[in-house]
Amino acid sequence: MQPIRILTPTLDLLGEVDNYLSLSFCRSYHMPGEFQLVTNCKVQNADQLEINNLVMLGADPHKTGIIRHKEIKTGERGEEILTVKGYTLGTITRQRITIPPVGQAYDILEADAETVMKHYVQRNCLDLDGMAFPLLVIGDNQRRGPTLKWQSRYKNLEEELESISRLTGLGWHIYPDVQSKKWIFDVYNGRDFSAGQQNSPPVIFSPEFENISSQEFTDSLMDYGNYAIVAGQGEGVDREIVMLGSDANGLDRHVIFVDARDIENAADLPGRGETKLAEHQRIISFQSEVLTSGPFQYGVDWGVGDIVTVQNKGWNLTMDARITEVAEVYEASGFKLNVTFGNSLPTLSQKLKSTLGEFKTESTR
Repeated sequence: MQPIRILTPTLDLLGEVDNYLSLSFCRSYHMPGEFQLVTNCKVQNADQLEINNLVMLGADPHKTGIIRHKEIKTGERGEEILTVKGYTLGTITRQRITIPPVGQAYDILEADAETVMKHYVQRNCLDLDGMAFPLLVIGDNQRRGPTLKWQSRYKNLEEELESISRLTGLGWHIYPDVQSKKWIFDVYNGRDFSAGQQNSPPVIFSPEFENISSQEFTDSLMDYGNYAIVAGQGEGVDREIVMLGSDANGLDRHVIFVDARDIENAADLPGRGETKLAEHQRIISFQSEVLTSGPFQYGVDWGVGDIVTVQNKGWNLTMDARITEVAEVYEASGFKLNVTFGNSLPTLSQKLKSTLGEFKTESTR
């Protein structure tokens, strides 16, 4: 099994666990991933698996999580089973909200996506009194991503970063630099290995290539919107209204209403509409168990955030899709890779977060 290093939050090594019952470690492109480790309490260094300590899969800094949950149960034969759960290090942004500058209703910035994301992290995780994470540093700004104008006021920082990521296609993460004893926040852009591009050898996942053991395809309009009516400030007939989106008509037009009365400048209403439409995309995804013995090596030929081609000729389906999640599963029966190509259906908790986010915008304006 893959050894698991245990570190303190200050990145000092406490020991390793290499004898465990199961481990699942999921990396995500748009938001923090999650993990679960199940082991016997009696194995060496299990006592170091404490809340807020870090676990690192092998020696890979990009597969590092922070323990947020611990439970011990007695099994049928009297054995003591320890389960720890947590998230990748980006989860610390969930502990902060976006606080506007003094005298300003909103923290507003118009720039490339990378600059915008790093601005909100710098301000709310480093600059504000009492809010700093002492070990956190921001990676060099390469000014990647499209230009956008973003405004935020008392929003959860993790959710803001996720929204910008989904809108612009940039991924983000926090990972440890053990040598410098720092936690690094950075954004990144997945590589393009789709069949249609000409710059790199293509990566294709298909039963015909014998690199897929199972597939599940989803095409859903359950939460879809392609045309937005955005309502700004004012009352009744005096309320500012902007409409934007697809030219589709009839059955193909899916209208959503966006309450944007928190936006003071009417010129910024289209941007809010585009952001909300990005949250209501048509869901087209493949979820697959990828064979580790296939022709393309995970972590070398492809990884989280990369764009690849997925197909199933028996279903008459071929699509280029970004790899948005990879779950590594280690069990006694062997090693598995569960991969999500494209965006999966939102969970109930994600729908609630979106709804509550709109409510909070109204209640804090």
